[in-house]
Amino acid sequence: MTWFKVDDGFWSHPKTATLSDAAVTLWVRAGAYSCQHLTDGVIKRPVLRLVGTAEAASELVEVGLWLSEADGWRFHDWAEYQETSEAVKKRREDARDRQRKARESREQKRSRSQGESRVTDAVTDGVSSQPPTRPDPTRPDLPSTDVEGAREAPSPFCSKHQPNGPDGKSCRACGDARMAYTLAPPVVKSAPIPFTVVPGSICPDGKHRLLGDGTCIRCEYRAEVA
Repeated sequence: MTWFKVDDGFWSHPKTATLSDAAVTLWVRAGAYSCQHLTDGVIKRPVLRLVGTAEAASELVEVGLWLSEADGWRFHDWAEYQETSEAVKKRREDARDRQRKARESREQKRSRSQGESRVTDAVTDGVSSQPPTRPDPTRPDLPSTDVEGAREAPSPFCSKHQPNGPDGKSCRACGDARMAYTLAPPVVKSAPIPFTVVPGSICPDGKHRLLGDGTCIRCEYRAEVA
């Protein structure tokens, strides 16, 4: 977009003080036309009927605002006060170059971002698709799954009570160990360890709640296993 510049003292200048309203209107309209179409202040005769009259054009020539030419009129000292067509074209070309470079920069950044995203996704998929290689440290009572088909079931006793415990005592860890042993998935289980009833250890009501291996989860009773 170009602008037709009008000095703020135009209205009181000696050259314009005696002009008719039609002449002033013609000067403004013709200036805007020349800026829009980059004519460098040249107004051809066929264009005059679009912006004013011949009488108004004669007034502008008389006061020195316009110069008369064979095929029309020309603004006096246009390049001194207005932007030339060459300057406008260069400014527009520079703006197009800046926009083109900005678009290319955005495309390059978008391409790099998409490439990095694809690499990240590939790495994430590769890592997440691998089975765990170590047991969950928060579940020490569960069996390890390091080698499929070659693991053994967990022991039905805690590490302090193998198999009947010292002094016939039991603990909560024993119950947890027996529960994990019973709930373990089908795996290669070692042969049960023989053990006997701990003397004097029965449930208060005489009713035991036995697991699959013959042990009671309520007291220290352990059935005979051979």
